[in-house]
Amino acid sequence: MKTKIVSLLIFALFATFPIAVISETNLLTVYSSRITEYTLKNGIHFILLEDHTSPVVSFHVHAKVGSVDESKGETGISHLIEHLAFNGTPNIGTVDWKKEKEILRQADMAYEQFKQAEKTGKDENMINSLRKEFHSLNGKAASLSRQNEFGKILDMHGAVGPNAYTSYDMTAYWVELPSNKTELWAALESDRLFNPVFRGFYEELEVVKEERRMRVDNSPWGRLMEEFSGVAYRIHPYRNPVIGYSEDIENMTRSGIRDFYTRHYVPSNIIVTVAGDIYPDKFLQLAEKYFGNIPPGKNPAGTTGKEPADSFEKRVIVRLDSQPILLIGYKIQNISHPDIPALEICSEILAGGRTSRLYRKLVKEERTAVSTGAWCWAPRYPGLFYLWAVASEAADNGRIEKSIFDEIEKLKEGGIKAEEISGARARLRMEFLSSLKSRLGMAREIAWYKAVTGDWRNLFRYAENLENVTEEDIVEVVKKYFKEDNRTVGMVEPRPKDSR
Repeated sequence: MKTKIVSLLIFALFATFPIAVISETNLLTVYSSRITEYTLKNGIHFILLEDHTSPVVSFHVHAKVGSVDESKGETGISHLIEHLAFNGTPNIGTVDWKKEKEILRQADMAYEQFKQAEKTGKDENMINSLRKEFHSLNGKAASLSRQNEFGKILDMHGAVGPNAYTSYDMTAYWVELPSNKTELWAALESDRLFNPVFRGFYEELEVVKEERRMRVDNSPWGRLMEEFSGVAYRIHPYRNPVIGYSEDIENMTRSGIRDFYTRHYVPSNIIVTVAGDIYPDKFLQLAEKYFGNIPPGKNPAGTTGKEPADSFEKRVIVRLDSQPILLIGYKIQNISHPDIPALEICSEILAGGRTSRLYRKLVKEERTAVSTGAWCWAPRYPGLFYLWAVASEAADNGRIEKSIFDEIEKLKEGGIKAEEISGARARLRMEFLSSLKSRLGMAREIAWYKAVTGDWRNLFRYAENLENVTEEDIVEVVKKYFKEDNRTVGMVEPRPKDSR
């Protein structure tokens, strides 16, 4: 089986590497010969994947900062920074930076004054006057800016993207460009990454507020996940939503954003993966030219606390005008732990598609659920093994919960069919291959494994580890983790009719 997965992976690479190049059977060896790693003196780490099959380069910047790095009162700040990241610098996006900078300072002062007036309950006339002054200053600042100039420059030169996202453990920024625009990327990215001014702050703040209302406040799944995480984790920042709590978003300031950015966006916290039509020696000259003189800064202090072991089951119920939803979570280890491959296989056996045990039982046989799923979430720190189901019209969460627990107990007894394990491996292989089909996908995965595990090579070892999972391994991890005192259960329950 091990040679089969290597062969499949090599086949997937034919689209990005010449067939003649791939003469070895070891995928890791193939990539080791194509990848160059280099760390600048200030700490920025570059991973270069050389591929001359087409004149395109994918650039992926991985900042090792996410919601897990946020302190109490500043949840959502990493996500807001992602929104602001493309709004320019003193050199890009401005008509007159000196004038704009002064008006932005005045606008920030006016904003804090009118927000303070609202909190202290001063008379409405004063609040309206302060609000009007703020909007006037913010409008003047906007008139001195060139909106989306960063994006327009990239578009003008043939970019695909750019885009970004934020998660618990990281924030990523990426773009694809013709290879003859590599120096343009280096000039723009070094300026954007280490010299932002966060213009358009108040407009982006309103966008994030609306995003939270849509994805959390008005979403049964969003509400459940936020409440569930807050119960599943008692101390660790994984308990906080990536988008942030409403109160924290409301109280954000540009100065607070700047302070957080200065602490965390330091060179030693940045990994840049470049995949495509590049020559490492020439590219590293550009890296030194545009990124080498950036001050190293201080390594950010960690804010995470060790999550204590649980000694009892925890439950949370969210009552909404919604069909019932059931979410179960078991605490597990992080991505580097040797138990994770067996848990990945287990997730597929339980709820990986229409042949999985929970789909067959809940959807086909009992007809108590319209959908079900599982996710082995193993990030930088210890994560959760999720199981969920959305109830059918005539069913309830209690009956579904019992059926899921019954299936878990059956797994503990063994008797897992060989075709269940091989099918799980096949689905995970396809998911893995899909993530590597493009240069951009490859760049993203390499950066993530480097940042979280310390070595990008673990990306390819993941596939080998799946091949080594046995029935005994699966039974062992189910017995080890799927215990009542290691469990959190969350439910969305319909509101009683007389309370609607």
